[in-house]
Amino acid sequence: MISTKDLSGLPDVERLKKFCKGLAALDVIMVEEEWSFIRHYTYDPAWRKGKEAFFATDGSDQSMIVIFAPEGCVINGVDSERYDWEEKLPRIEDLTAGMPPALQKLMSSREVKKMKSTFCVWTEDGAAWHCDPMDGEDASKDLLSTIDGDPQTYVEYGKWFYPADLPLEAVRQLADGVPVTKELVAALDPKRNAWEEIKAGLDKIGYPNEL
Repeated sequence: MISTKDLSGLPDVERLKKFCKGLAALDVIMVEEEWSFIRHYTYDPAWRKGKEAFFATDGSDQSMIVIFAPEGCVINGVDSERYDWEEKLPRIEDLTAGMPPALQKLMSSREVKKMKSTFCVWTEDGAAWHCDPMDGEDASKDLLSTIDGDPQTYVEYGKWFYPADLPLEAVRQLADGVPVTKELVAALDPKRNAWEEIKAGLDKIGYPNEL
């Protein structure tokens, strides 16, 4: 399983971006707008000038932001329960000790500062991932495993969160960034037909669609 102890399972940045957008699109499709506050994933294609961001939460103690920038990609995650109960908290300076200065600037954003950090992972070239992990559990095993680039991860997530038995081929299309159609929505949730609402949600996260 992916963690700061073993990053070999993380996909390259191009695949990761599609996968993150796909997760956010899945929540848009499966969770009605009036219940959007319970969605676990969202994507901001205009987070900062020239930069995009993916936000994830488990609904309780664990949160993650993935920042996509021309300089590279940074994944920051936190188990907030550690900040409530642990005496020795990780210093962001230690978690980012080997990070290039251009990427360290991304860690100074208000979102990251508010979230805090128990792990931070980065890449400059879009393929080789690096980190300076803290000692002990840091939530990376739970959070990074959700963005492994494997469509089966969507299926397992769907069983737990919605709950629904999502067809693998449909979620594979989301993982690959295939434009959402009415047929794809019907395959995921036959009862969901609020087309204008779904289109607005997909447009907001920058996911292509033909609705």
